[in-house]
Amino acid sequence: MRYREYASLKDGFSTGKLNRITDVPRLRVGHCTVDRDRPTVLRTGVTVLRIDDVITKPVWAACNVFNGYGKSMGLVQVDELGTMESHVFLTNTLSIGAVQQGAVKIALREHPGTTSFNAVVMECNDSYLSDIASLSVTDMMTIEAYDGVVEDFPMGSVGAGTGMICFGFKGGIGSSSRVIEIGGREYTLGALVLANFGRTADLKMPGPVDANFEEPQKTGGSLIMVLSTDIPLLPHHLKRVARHLSLSIGILGAPGYHGSGDIALAFSTADRSDPQALTIGEDGSTMSQIFKASVWATVEAILDSMFSSPDMKGFRGATPSILDSIRQRL
Repeated sequence: MRYREYASLKDGFSTGKLNRITDVPRLRVGHCTVDRDRPTVLRTGVTVLRIDDVITKPVWAACNVFNGYGKSMGLVQVDELGTMESHVFLTNTLSIGAVQQGAVKIALREHPGTTSFNAVVMECNDSYLSDIASLSVTDMMTIEAYDGVVEDFPMGSVGAGTGMICFGFKGGIGSSSRVIEIGGREYTLGALVLANFGRTADLKMPGPVDANFEEPQKTGGSLIMVLSTDIPLLPHHLKRVARHLSLSIGILGAPGYHGSGDIALAFSTADRSDPQALTIGEDGSTMSQIFKASVWATVEAILDSMFSSPDMKGFRGATPSILDSIRQRL
């Protein structure tokens, strides 16, 4: 189930065909999911956002750190150069090294002789539901996720999202898209999140059921936000977009806790030689619409991460599905 089957955000935008980040050209998503109970309990994995030809045709990109309690890799060079030469890889906190090795092997497989490559790997901590210290994620799982990319990809408890918790409910991978018209032409913005943040009592969720959930839950976790668009935006424009994505955290009620690594990455798949890149981002009213569409796509992606996830028993305990709590209130 997706959030739109429950309620609508009424933000004034239509979605793309799939209502996923893959509505943006050049993008596909793949997962490798590790979900087993023996010899130890594992609820983890890898998710890859594959960008066609990104190594030979890097994209304009920028990132923003709302709360820096995170271990993401590769963002320093992205911010320095304003470009990204890597697909986007997501996993758990202790597996970024293994996933980076997988990313490098992919680069070498497709471009032999590569001597420098800035892999972008982002993470959240799934140690409540998964035995994270077992270091179960491998470089080959990264390659498996990469080779299995599709446009109509599953969400929720899959890939990197398998063991994630959002507002005390089962979270994980979520995605949504928005269509925006600029100068008589339609463009698409798409959000992909790895949602693992917030307290249950904080959640402010629009919908027909009163969402004042009162169950006490521990704070912590993180939120990874990835926003892609085919709008030709330069790095400093994308930096502004990335900064605005963190508004989604407050819209849903979370204040941004000490241990929540809330990090955003924004990039454009447009042709970097498109002359409109010099003008679109300089129009204030256009940028305001881009901000609005980006924020609400991210909000819906977070909600979808929960609505797409069943309840789950894991390493240290169990996490309920938000749908079960909603049904109890109907």
